[in-house]
Amino acid sequence: MTNPNVMGAPQALLDPFQAAGDAATVAERVTLQPADSGGVLPRPKEVAYLWVEVEYDDLTSEQVALWESTAASETRRPSVAQAGLELQATELTHAVTGSRELLDQSRTRLQQVLAVLSLFRRRAVGSKRWYQLAKVLIFVGDMAGFAAAAMWLGEPPFIAVTLAASAAVATVVAGLVGTEYSDMRRRKLRERDLEALTPEERPFAHLFTDTDSGAQIVKRVLLLSLVTALTVGVGIGALRGAVDDPLVGFIFAGVAFAVAGGSFLVSYAGADEVADLIDLHQADYDAQQQRHLKLAADTNWQAWAEHGAEEASLREEFTARGDAATRQVQALKWRILRGNPSVAGHGPRPDDAVGRAPRKGGK
Repeated sequence: MTNPNVMGAPQALLDPFQAAGDAATVAERVTLQPADSGGVLPRPKEVAYLWVEVEYDDLTSEQVALWESTAASETRRPSVAQAGLELQATELTHAVTGSRELLDQSRTRLQQVLAVLSLFRRRAVGSKRWYQLAKVLIFVGDMAGFAAAAMWLGEPPFIAVTLAASAAVATVVAGLVGTEYSDMRRRKLRERDLEALTPEERPFAHLFTDTDSGAQIVKRVLLLSLVTALTVGVGIGALRGAVDDPLVGFIFAGVAFAVAGGSFLVSYAGADEVADLIDLHQADYDAQQQRHLKLAADTNWQAWAEHGAEEASLREEFTARGDAATRQVQALKWRILRGNPSVAGHGPRPDDAVGRAPRKGGK
């Protein structure tokens, strides 16, 4: 495609990077017909606007259009890429905003819990896993004794292990009632009148008052736990007594009771409802933070922002270049007039404005 260059020979495509330079070359060759000469001449009153000024004002407008089209062409790729990510970026922005609110709320709750309850924490940070490990070891030991006896009695391994696992779980769970007893005792130690609580402590009033009427229920649960431990112990003792000496069965029954008692003691020693509440809020905050950071690090959102920044940067660059080219063409007009004082005078008249605003959208 070819367009005639209004300033010289035809070229393949008007290039804004070269058009202003071509205009300078042509401007050097422009000569106006001389008029009467002598001294310093003002701009003639008879000619308000020369044709060469009209020409160069139109060339100025041409620069504006050329640089606008160049900016559109150079920013097309990032503009299209950004448009393709617009919907997902909008939804991600909404999601990240909501996630940020949840994260702030979670942090506020954690700070409130730490400020009020840290002094009442008994179990050390991170020590809960050791109590849980002790329960696992108790469970494994109890299951091993029951399973071995069942297999020696002739039960298939799968059935023996399944029954042993069920019995071991029942024994360990029976000892978990120690958690409730420990919490009730700690609550008694922290107990205060409801009116004596500070405004910050009132949301956690259940930790400072013993108004729960479920003590009888806990006792019933303890009784049921004892029955469960007794049943499992008798079952293991009878099973071992059937395949071995009765004394061995009696010993294994005692071990089963000890397992239940050990579970109770581990639960009692490791129970700390204040620490559990603090750890729960800490875990919630950590989870919210990880979720928020994962959303914020989404590569599509990053790509959308990068394409937008690239487009804005290119448009800013070409706008500045177009303004410079426009000013250069305007300066060339003044150069032509300066080189032909006999026609255009050596300068404007005192009542004349220096220069004219470009027509047709020129700057």
